[in-house]
Amino acid sequence: MMGNSVIWKLLWSIFIANLDFSSTADFFSDSALLGKSRFQDDTPKFVQEPDDSYHIVRNKPATVECKAINAVRINFRCAGQFMEPTHMENIVDQETSTKILSTFVNVERADVEEYFGGDFWCECFAYNTNIGLDGVGGIRSKQGTIEIAYLRKRFEREPLMTRVQVSKTTQLDCLPPEGKPLPEVFWLKDNVEINTKDGYYIVSNTGDLLISQTQLRDMGNYTCGAKNLAARRLSESASLIVYVDGSWSSWSSWTECSVKCGKGETRRMRTCTNPAPLNGGATCVGDSVQTNPCGSICPVDGRWGAWSSWSTCSTECQHHRKRYCNDPPAKDGGSYCIGNDLDGGNCTGGRCRGKQIEIIGPSPTNPTNADAPNPDDVRGIGIEDADHGLLEQNPSREATNTSTNNDTLIMIIGLCIAVVVFVVVIAIVVFLLKRKYQNQGYMAGNIPPIGNAEEKKNKNGQDMMSVQPDLTQQVVVFPHHSASPSPSIEPPNNNYPTVENIYDKPDVGLPIYADHRLSNGSVPNRSSPELPPPNSPLVMNLVPPNPPNLLDSRHSMSSVQLPANAETEAVTWGSFNHSGGRLILPESGVCMTIPEGAVKKGHEAELYLGVWRDDTNRPKTSDGQTIVSPVIVCGPNVPGILMKPIILSFHHCASMRQGGWMLSLFNSDTQPEEAPCWQKLVTLGQETINTQVYAQLDPNQCHVMTEHMQWYTLIGEAVPGGRPVKILRLAAFASNTPPSVEFSIRVYVVEDTHDALEGVMQEERKFGGRLLDKPKQIPFQDGGHNLCLTIEELTPGWRSKLAANYQEIPFQHIWSGNQNNLHCSFSLELVEGSSPNVSCKIQVYQKAILSNRQVLNIQNNFNKEKLPSCSTPSSTLKGRTSTVTTNSSSGFSSMLTLDPHGNNFRLPPHIRQKLCLLLDQPNARGNDWRMLAQALTVDRYVQYFATKSSPTEHILNLWEARHREESAITDLMNIFRVMGRMDAAAVMEKDIGAWL
Repeated sequence: MMGNSVIWKLLWSIFIANLDFSSTADFFSDSALLGKSRFQDDTPKFVQEPDDSYHIVRNKPATVECKAINAVRINFRCAGQFMEPTHMENIVDQETSTKILSTFVNVERADVEEYFGGDFWCECFAYNTNIGLDGVGGIRSKQGTIEIAYLRKRFEREPLMTRVQVSKTTQLDCLPPEGKPLPEVFWLKDNVEINTKDGYYIVSNTGDLLISQTQLRDMGNYTCGAKNLAARRLSESASLIVYVDGSWSSWSSWTECSVKCGKGETRRMRTCTNPAPLNGGATCVGDSVQTNPCGSICPVDGRWGAWSSWSTCSTECQHHRKRYCNDPPAKDGGSYCIGNDLDGGNCTGGRCRGKQIEIIGPSPTNPTNADAPNPDDVRGIGIEDADHGLLEQNPSREATNTSTNNDTLIMIIGLCIAVVVFVVVIAIVVFLLKRKYQNQGYMAGNIPPIGNAEEKKNKNGQDMMSVQPDLTQQVVVFPHHSASPSPSIEPPNNNYPTVENIYDKPDVGLPIYADHRLSNGSVPNRSSPELPPPNSPLVMNLVPPNPPNLLDSRHSMSSVQLPANAETEAVTWGSFNHSGGRLILPESGVCMTIPEGAVKKGHEAELYLGVWRDDTNRPKTSDGQTIVSPVIVCGPNVPGILMKPIILSFHHCASMRQGGWMLSLFNSDTQPEEAPCWQKLVTLGQETINTQVYAQLDPNQCHVMTEHMQWYTLIGEAVPGGRPVKILRLAAFASNTPPSVEFSIRVYVVEDTHDALEGVMQEERKFGGRLLDKPKQIPFQDGGHNLCLTIEELTPGWRSKLAANYQEIPFQHIWSGNQNNLHCSFSLELVEGSSPNVSCKIQVYQKAILSNRQVLNIQNNFNKEKLPSCSTPSSTLKGRTSTVTTNSSSGFSSMLTLDPHGNNFRLPPHIRQKLCLLLDQPNARGNDWRMLAQALTVDRYVQYFATKSSPTEHILNLWEARHREESAITDLMNIFRVMGRMDAAAVMEKDIGAWL
């Protein structure tokens, strides 16, 4: 035992002798300083790193500070040289009781001025031991740039005196002086700083001052100012003059005529006071006084003519004379002559013993006269007559009484005749009305067949009749299967009456698949029915897909409220975070791009996107308007859910080559469970600085930047004097079963968009139809001309069941765009032979515009197994691509196509940030974000980007949505080179050039 203890003591002494006591000291000292066990993680960690940039103001040094835990020393390396810290101390965090080593270094102005290697920078190194070389074994922080702050005196662009009309938009230009850090622009009005927070005044990214609705109170002297850490500068003041063009007041009422009778005039006046011209505004154009001739014919009072000579003396010793009221006669309402027109008297001078005649009372020509007797007209009564008491009237009175009696009789007879005529007319009217109502009752119950029409000869000499069917009765638009709110709620009655006419429904020969619905407020996860690839046979057997599994739904979508009549084939959703992504419906050609940062950091947002084909949700267009895009809906419509604008991309069918269009974006902000209430959001080309959306119109697509997730669609109409053209798509279908004695060909006429053709495909797929020829385009011009369809070169043995091989679809039914799946049918019958093969040509053209013509070649051979291919909407429409990416978990996985590289966006975030720093700052050459917008053809409404905090970021977001081709990155780099921005091109080459 003693021997063993001696051996152990000897070994222990050797071990102690070989220990490195200096290392042991360091061990205990470092552990004590760090306040933790040597066996814990002692890697230094920075709790505060240098800021991105520092500025030396005048002679005040810039202080670069660093803090770290698990560190015993920190030193600085500035511009490649290590510097000792100015101050270092240990502090303890009061909340976590953690020891923190804090240090800083002061960088003087001379240090920066004497360095010629580019940007002067500083970084920190933290170590957990006191020994070792600088920069070896330490943890390095990020770099911070130190610059000398300055602000030059001369403005690159100063405001100028501006005259603007009241209520118009005002823009006062200003480009601040060069400086570091970038100067902040502010404006003064009459030496008082303008408050831009209320939204009335807007300062653009370049420094321009924008006033949307300029008022008289905005007149004054405006000064542009710039300030940063170094200085504060003011530009020369510029006057803003708000002028008012004069406008006429309302017309006064017409004055009375200047004369009571005869030719005169009446007049009315207006004044140029509504408003009056102000500050040099234009005066009113036109007359201030209007005159009209007036007056009436003056009445002429009648005057007596001369008396006639006396008549011969009668047996009664009387003679008479007469006068007429004709010098002049009374006319135009003038008064008649006063007095009698007949005079009589004794013709013997009193020697005749005859009766004296009294002449009193009105004359025959003026029976209303009741003047006082005249001594010349009244004669005394003879003594002899008085004795006998005799008095005899003048013969003229007797004639007057006889005439009056005759007039009364004629009036009574005329009145009786009028009563008889009135009774006869009333009887005839009653008879006709009764007969009319009887005919209407018959027509309502029994619609008569089409009558004889003008016969025509077609190209092959066959008889055909021009028939213009009433599409309100004969156009069949397939009903969409609406979603049932709950299984317990009875679905509405969707029984549609059968219409037997030339616009009939497709043959229903296969089971109808109608199980697409919503269940418990969530959309089922379904597989998209894929159409055949481009190299597949032409005659496509549109077999219904397997019913979706309604239980396979994303439970998280219960928080997203979709519209009640959502169609599962046309809706998709996804969950997005701060990184953004893309949500698409490739079959419909609709995409929603969610840029990085649109969703608040640390949050997730569940968004949905869909197209609505239900006719009840489409806007009701007025005469001349036409819907040229699908009806898009995105949501949820919740305020504050987006921090940046999203981009909606969809196809349109307006032909931009011919021009003549005035296109407007319509929206509805109603909730999903409500019917949309459409209103015009903006007319493209008429935006103001208050317009909150940006619509980019490309030849085939429209891209809408908006922060509001609502209903959207594009509506067009002709500019004054324009004749716009929309592109239509023709598609012919038939039943998939071989014909026996009858065969029906359905020709669809829809808008040339992905979604319109996809809607037709889905409907025909439900009914088991198949495509007879590749869908073809046809231009359709505004102007009121109908679309004509004729069937020609029909296989011998077959003939049309209609009276004619010719049909017309009214112009308004096509142009309005209010009806989906518009089509007509040709019903054929076998009259001889037993060949199941049917071939023909269907000529389609617009009436009076023969150049707008297209031919569908129908080759329906059921004996052959291999048939020409049928293209999907994505491959048949003009200039289409469907490569779309997403960074979300989607309810419809099959509807989301991933990018081959697996990236949602072409530009990584750090490159995008560098490009924004380079291009957001305006410069005198103008090769900043404004030139980039011009090069990318998104400068039509450049004020939209000018009001954003980073115009370059929004322009690049729109570029990401528009350009998905493989060469997009290379094209963007070439644009930077053409702009003269080699620095921006170098950023892209340095970071992503390896895989270009």
